[in-house]
Amino acid sequence: MKSPMAQKLTPNASCVLVKTDAAWKESLNIAGLGWTVENQSGTAQFSAPAHYVKTALVAEALALREAIWKCRELGHARIRCESDSAVLNKAIKAKTSLAGLYGVLADIISLSSCFEFISF
Repeated sequence: MKSPMAQKLTPNASCVLVKTDAAWKESLNIAGLGWTVENQSGTAQFSAPAHYVKTALVAEALALREAIWKCRELGHARIRCESDSAVLNKAIKAKTSLAGLYGVLADIISLSSCFEFISF
């Protein structure tokens, strides 16, 4: 059985590139989540709203979780994720929790086990 994020296969042309971003409106605690999934066939764009979002970092994590979920739904087996949040990337790689992110990070780590290869 694969353990979450334990896959060490080398990425190649069969990997899809996932880029995520989020915009957060502090006064309303809402966020817009966006991501693209790029493969040899082209680039698909996705977006979703999120309510009750307390920080910009949570918004970034939610965008990444949604993107990974969509890749799983689309049947992609090998993905390379890119986020502009260095804090989020570091927390995922270290498998450490940050205030307000525990559940979202746990979801990301759990979803990671569904792929042959995933990198952050």
